[in-house]
Amino acid sequence: MQTETSAKTTAEIDEAARAAEREAGKAFANQLRDTLQLTPTTPRFHHGHDQHRRADQLIRLARERVLEQAPLEGDFTLAAGYTATCTWHRSICLEQATDAALEYVQALNAWDFCQFLGDLVVARATTGKAQDAYFCALATRVTTAARIRPEGLPVERLAQQHTEILNLTDTPHLSDRWDTITPYCVWITYRLEAGAAEPTWEAVVSGYRILSNGVVDMDARSITLRSTNPFDLEATPEWLMGRIEQYAPSTW
Repeated sequence: MQTETSAKTTAEIDEAARAAEREAGKAFANQLRDTLQLTPTTPRFHHGHDQHRRADQLIRLARERVLEQAPLEGDFTLAAGYTATCTWHRSICLEQATDAALEYVQALNAWDFCQFLGDLVVARATTGKAQDAYFCALATRVTTAARIRPEGLPVERLAQQHTEILNLTDTPHLSDRWDTITPYCVWITYRLEAGAAEPTWEAVVSGYRILSNGVVDMDARSITLRSTNPFDLEATPEWLMGRIEQYAPSTW
């Protein structure tokens, strides 16, 4: 009887600990969303900012203030995500995760990305082995979900879409009406609507902002150019148009 009681107590303690971790992950995700002023429909690239990188920067700044014993309101909650954002950087930014996990995380909107980091907080994947296991499990869930289709529902193809993510080095500065950036990557999304003869494209170029005095600011910015906008077409530089044409799908 005493052994059963001890086992039950241990199970209750473990469940209470897991519940506390889930609450901590939820509080972290909500604090991050509030600080970033997000809504459930905020896209990743919003108002010229890559919201994934903004989240990373906010967490790191919060941790620095906590370590310096000068925290602002909410900093302790945000600083709890430091290991999570380091995991994101290693596995996603440095492309060490599987392709399925990479594509899934990179495509998350700003709101869902905060939840993803919150899940990492709960997972406590602090070692390289644990992080690899987490992203392998994530890739399995993503690919399994993609194979599951509701039975009896007709499938109607509305459009086809293809995305290329390219690193950029030694490319000229890019400007729009607000910013000038030194590009470090570009997301090129090609889309062919059902019944359309030609695809359209959207290029989201991310880079570090160049200040008016020529200094490179480490705050990331994004400039979006679309083939459906005549002004964007005219503003698209030759080096970017060359990459858009080079990586365009040959077949659909």
